[in-house]
Amino acid sequence: MARSSSDTAIQDAFTAADLTRHQRALLHHTLRALDPGSALGFHASTTDSALAALIRAHDALDNHAAHEQPQRPLLLRVLRTSALCLRAALPIFPPRAGRPHLRAAITELTTTTTALSDAEPTHHRALARDSATTLEPLITAITDAITGHLRTLWDTTAGDPTRDTRAAAEIAVSVYLRGRDGEALKNDLTALLTTRTPTADDIAALLWPPPRRHHLTALVSGARRLDRLDHLLPGSRQWPVTVDDTRPRPAPHTALLATLAPITRAGALIEVPVDAADLGTAAVLGRRAISEALDQYVAGNRVADLTLTGPWQVTGPDDNPVIGAPTRAGVYRATPLSPSWSEALRPALRIAHIATQVEAPMAGAALSWSAIEATGLLAEKTGRLARACALQTLRHQIIDAHTQLRLRVTEELRRLADRADKARTAHRRAERVLARRTELDRTTPAETQALTDTVARTRQQWHDHHTTHDHAATDTAALMALVDAHVPRTTGKPTLVEPDRWLDLLLPAHDDDTPELHAARHAVTTLSAFAGGLTEHTIDLWRHRLATPPLLATWLQDKQDTYHAQLDWLYTTRNITLHHGRFAGPVDLATAHAGRAIVDVTLEILGRWHSTQHARGQDLTPPERILKLLAQRKDTLSTALAKATTCHPLSIQHLTGPDEVHWTTTP
Repeated sequence: MARSSSDTAIQDAFTAADLTRHQRALLHHTLRALDPGSALGFHASTTDSALAALIRAHDALDNHAAHEQPQRPLLLRVLRTSALCLRAALPIFPPRAGRPHLRAAITELTTTTTALSDAEPTHHRALARDSATTLEPLITAITDAITGHLRTLWDTTAGDPTRDTRAAAEIAVSVYLRGRDGEALKNDLTALLTTRTPTADDIAALLWPPPRRHHLTALVSGARRLDRLDHLLPGSRQWPVTVDDTRPRPAPHTALLATLAPITRAGALIEVPVDAADLGTAAVLGRRAISEALDQYVAGNRVADLTLTGPWQVTGPDDNPVIGAPTRAGVYRATPLSPSWSEALRPALRIAHIATQVEAPMAGAALSWSAIEATGLLAEKTGRLARACALQTLRHQIIDAHTQLRLRVTEELRRLADRADKARTAHRRAERVLARRTELDRTTPAETQALTDTVARTRQQWHDHHTTHDHAATDTAALMALVDAHVPRTTGKPTLVEPDRWLDLLLPAHDDDTPELHAARHAVTTLSAFAGGLTEHTIDLWRHRLATPPLLATWLQDKQDTYHAQLDWLYTTRNITLHHGRFAGPVDLATAHAGRAIVDVTLEILGRWHSTQHARGQDLTPPERILKLLAQRKDTLSTALAKATTCHPLSIQHLTGPDEVHWTTTP
């Protein structure tokens, strides 16, 4: 679970606003979807979304009409996979708010696909142009319907968990595509929720705020002046900076220059105006604008090394400057992907590494596709990788429910402990005030009584909060011990030794269950209720899916269709970038993030497969062969789930490994 959606401050805010479990889950879901560290299937760029699919289809049609990229075969694939994503989203839209527009978009994509398949090549661009024009108002209508659906969901007390989860994902994608920064949204939510219980309109205003004027200032090293910059970036300003420059600077830049020190190369401070929803998004857009403007100067000065360096400064509408810097994660001990040092994966590993270092989103997306292609996967076989990713997402999300449960229980205990500490501090402060006023003998009997009452009240609050925390700590420790007894973990960096034993606790009760298993399953129920919010919703959701095999089969197919559409779009982006030279698009940031996430999961699957074979002394299976086997495995599992009455035969232990033990014949 993304920590940005589960820290103490936001939890306290949820409690202060008296949000329902449903409301907490909805906001948690959105914050997790905006967290850059969220995994495949959780982040907004890789989740199921009709809106994103429709925008991609429109962009493909529009670009084909203008430049014949993507070419017809790939364009048809994009339209078909996009239509599948739209059909899967139909149930979440109300019959009179969004669903008619979604049906109209599906009809348009289907009709255009048929027309492009039958028409002469000379008519393709005109057909694509007409279809893109037809889709434009539908995108606007569906976007508005998603905003309206938020208002309905916010006031809902009970609903269908599957449908509500899909609707929450659609809302999160809409927020992400609008350009909302996750950290900024969390701060805004905390500020709102600590003051009052919000209405649906209050939440909608925070999720989709209108863009406001910001100013980003950053250092470009290698030139003390960029001629005619204001023509490229209207409203921009610049100031020369020399090595160890101590000249007085405009007051807003003093803190930035101090952060940049020591300055080892001459350069210029560049300030650009940016219209954005928040500071985080303004930083991304402003740096991108400066970086793209530098293309002109690098081309005109080949011997110069012009570099956009960090940190940077963003000033919002309140004129309060905020310093930012690139976030660089680190680990205590770095380990290789696989001890086999697989030569077959070396090209993909190299390209994937380079892709993570490219700031331009479409170039990064193109490199991500190249990394996938380096595994031997042909563009026409993207369905194989989509199936493999769907299987890995199934395994990931079931295991993540365990991680999420432990994390949230720990953080809820920390929140209760913090609350008790604050109550103790308040009580001691009240005692000191009473003692000081009594010592000075400057209080009336009424004031003394009021101070005494305050001491008594704060003492009781401290006692109540302390007792609540102690009872919660004792109870959750006992419950977690029951879970840990059935679900062992490794030492060091805790991982599940046998994920199937955690799966046992999510599956419905069975006649052969032991008393220990029954107790552990009940402990999960109690702990998830204690954690609340998205954690409780996730446990209930997976139990619902695992209790209904055809429902799980549908979910698995939806994931496959989503990844298939994203892979086809990733290949499309690669062609548009390399063949047409386009460097910006309506969903380019999302495509770049999705590309990296899919590459990460692909390499994880292949690396672990090779690690297992290496440990057994077996020959390493070629990557393209692994993906073919996993595609067949996914189809076999889907067929079994569609016919099954129980998910007890399911095994996720080696779901994407070389062993064929994903479905047993006996429960």
